[in-house]
Amino acid sequence: MSACLFLFLIGGEGIVSGATANGENTGEVYLVTIDSTINPGTLGLLEHAIETAETHRAGALIVQIDTPGGLLSATRDMVSAISESEVPVIGYVAPAGASATSAGAFILLATHVAAMHTGTNVGASSPVAGDGSDVGGTLGKKIMNDTRAFMRSIAAKQGRNADVAERFVSEALSLSASEAKQDKIVDLIADSIPDLLAQAEGREVRVNGKKYVLALSGTTVHPVAPRLIDRLLIHIAHPQVAHLLISLGTLGVYIEILSPGLGFPGVFGAVAVILGLVGVQTLPVNMGFLILLFLGIAFMVAEYFVAGFGVLGIGGAIAFILGSLNLFDVPSSADYQREILSLSIAVAAAILLTTWLVSRSLTGAPRTRQMAGKTGEAMVSFDQRGHVLIEDERWPAETLEPLHRGDRIVVVERKGDGYLTVKKR
Repeated sequence: MSACLFLFLIGGEGIVSGATANGENTGEVYLVTIDSTINPGTLGLLEHAIETAETHRAGALIVQIDTPGGLLSATRDMVSAISESEVPVIGYVAPAGASATSAGAFILLATHVAAMHTGTNVGASSPVAGDGSDVGGTLGKKIMNDTRAFMRSIAAKQGRNADVAERFVSEALSLSASEAKQDKIVDLIADSIPDLLAQAEGREVRVNGKKYVLALSGTTVHPVAPRLIDRLLIHIAHPQVAHLLISLGTLGVYIEILSPGLGFPGVFGAVAVILGLVGVQTLPVNMGFLILLFLGIAFMVAEYFVAGFGVLGIGGAIAFILGSLNLFDVPSSADYQREILSLSIAVAAAILLTTWLVSRSLTGAPRTRQMAGKTGEAMVSFDQRGHVLIEDERWPAETLEPLHRGDRIVVVERKGDGYLTVKKR
């Protein structure tokens, strides 16, 4: 049920100084920007940014936040990712006019250092349903109490005002930057990244059981760009986009069922429904994109049963490429993303070419004999061009009248381009 809920309101250890658990740090800071609804895409982006910062043994990761809220399930996963990070994570609500509303407040309070730009706000974290309506009854009480406890635990862990934080959920309280600092919800108010780093200098934080003294002033800041998979997920996980994909996809599949052989409605529908289910987190991201990958292969192989390179082949290639984007955790640099995209396109092209060559080899046996008057059956439903089966051989054909799969046919003539002209027997 939590996958369908949005925290969304419209409207005795030693001290480690300048080092990570993996060794001496590089004196660098990484920056990731979360400026959309909280969903599987922003979760993937945050996890990628944390992994990047850990790999480079960074001094800290800054998470710049400007979000109206999002999925409760994705919020919990993002809080867990921050909690398990091996590098200090600094939450920063910016620029001026930004907000850490609803789910954003949970993420901000989970960070090791919480900061806000002047002219920003935080809070209003009451849970609501995906359509913005209240969740009533016993279920509503359970969700409210669970979410309040979640907020309190996050605030208490980082030594923040748990009572005020709980009011974000129970009363939809929202605070300005100055009010949040006064109420000990955030640690700093900073008007720029350099100002933030200067103020954070020398602060002591606890990261995965180890104490760190931040040494960040004047360090280099490296932005972490979203990967292709992150951008895709951020877009499809928007509530309106996800619901639209599911609705249009279901309609496409229904049209294909009513009129078998059209191709496009079925291919589009299947891909859209899978993406939509991933977007609302009904289908896990990894599972959804793995299904897309195999569905793409199936569509491309199925191209053998229709005439030429058409809807199934193209749609299958697109589905395969989309599915392959989630196979590898590639860096966010443009070069690496181009390489994985080029590799996916090359593999899809190879599958299509293999399908075409197999089709040619199976349909190329003795084509010089007389075919007029031969009988067989339609392999697929088609109005113009398709394939027919004659004496256990597959032939490309043009029909003089609409045919359905299994219809008995008779050959009228064989054309110079290899196509047979057929009609119903």
